Amino acid sequence: MQEVTIKKDANIKLNDTIKDFLNPKFVFIPIKFGFKIKVKDDEYIYKNDIVAMGRNGKIIYSGVSGKVLGVKEMTYFKDKKIPSVVIENDFKENMKTKKSAKLFINEYTKTEILNLLNDTSISYKGTYLVDKVGKSSDLIVINGVEVEPYFGNKYFILKENMDIILETVDILGTVMGSKEIYIALKNTDATLISTLTNILGTYPNIKLKLVTDAYPNGLEPVLKKKLKIDDAVFFDVQEILSIYHILKRERPVTEQLITVTGDGVTPNQVLRVKTGTLLSEIFINNFDFTTGGVEVYLNGSLHGELVKSFKYVVDSDIDGIFISQKEEKKEEPCLLCGLCSKHCPVGLNPKYVYDHKGNVKPSYKEGCIDCGLCNYLCPANRNLRSSMKKKSEETSV
Repeated sequence: MQEVTIKKDANIKLNDTIKDFLNPKFVFIPIKFGFKIKVKDDEYIYKNDIVAMGRNGKIIYSGVSGKVLGVKEMTYFKDKKIPSVVIENDFKENMKTKKSAKLFINEYTKTEILNLLNDTSISYKGTYLVDKVGKSSDLIVINGVEVEPYFGNKYFILKENMDIILETVDILGTVMGSKEIYIALKNTDATLISTLTNILGTYPNIKLKLVTDAYPNGLEPVLKKKLKIDDAVFFDVQEILSIYHILKRERPVTEQLITVTGDGVTPNQVLRVKTGTLLSEIFINNFDFTTGGVEVYLNGSLHGELVKSFKYVVDSDIDGIFISQKEEKKEEPCLLCGLCSKHCPVGLNPKYVYDHKGNVKPSYKEGCIDCGLCNYLCPANRNLRSSMKKKSEETSV
C-alpha cells in the first residue's frame, strides 16, 4: 500500500472553538432488542433516570429531564430504524439526586471503576466501555488520529482536555495491567504534539507515536499496521473523555462532539451536543447552506455515506456530517490505472470485484475496512466501494 494524502480545500476551515448546542426540544432514546422500557407515556422523568433495562443487565438513562411523549420509530446511522422513547425537554436538567464522587479519580480501585462503568452502561460505537476496561493488555493505544480529513472532534477533545486525558489513561494502564501506553497523533498536529511532549515526563509509561497525515491512518486496522502492533486494546479519545466524566461525576455521559463541515455549509463547526438529538434540529439552529444544490455525507465524504435528509438521531456512531456543493460526475469506462489496488490499505483489488458486480468469492473482499479510498482515487468515477460492500451470491468467481 502506498499512502494517500488527501488534497484539502483551503477554504474549508473549522472555527477555533467548540460551540454548545445542549438544549434540543426533544431527545430520542433507542430501545434495542432485549431491552424493556421502564417509563410510561406522559410521565415526568429526571435527567439520569432509568428509561430501559436490558436482559444483559445494561441500563439506558435519560439525558434530559422532561415529559415522556411515547415511542416512535427513528432512524440511526448503523442500526437504521429503531423504536425510541421520545422525551420533551423541559430545559431544567433536573436530577433526583446528585451523587458525591471522589475528589480525585486516582482514588478509585479497579473494582470500583469497573462497577461504575457497568452501572452507567456507556457504549461507544457498539462496544460497552466496561468490556474494554475489563481486559488485561500489555499495550493500550489511544487513537487521536481523525479518520475524515475535515473533521476535528479528536483534535478539540485533546486540545481542551490533554491533562485529564493523560490522567485517565494512566489510571487505565494500572487497571488493565499495561506495561506501555501509546498516544497516536498525526505528525502535522503541531499544537497537540507540543502540549503533549511538555507534560509526558510525568507519565513514564505513556509514549507519543506519530503517523503521517495520510488517509485512512485514523482507522484502527490501518493504525495498527502503521504502529507495527500485533496485540493491543485501542481506545478513541472520546472513550477516554467519557471514562473520565463517569469517574468524576459518577453518572452517565449524555454529551458528545460532532463536526459539521464542507463547502456546502456555513459555518464549519465542531459542536457539543446532547446524545439523542435529531440532526435536523442541530442544523436548523446552527447552520445554513452556501448553495441550493448540496450533497450530505453522514460521517464524512470518504468513510461515510451519502444520505437524503438530516432525520438521523445522534449517537456514538455519528461523528459528523460533510456537506458539499453538488457536482455532477459521470461514470466512465475503467482506465486500467491500477490506483484502487495500488493504494488499497488491505491489499484488495476493488476493480476485479466491481467488474464482477460484487459477486466474487468472499476472500476477494475479506478484510475490506470500507474506507472508500478506492472511490476517491478512481479517475473514472466508478462506485467501487458499493461493490466491495455487496453481499456475494452463491455462484461466485
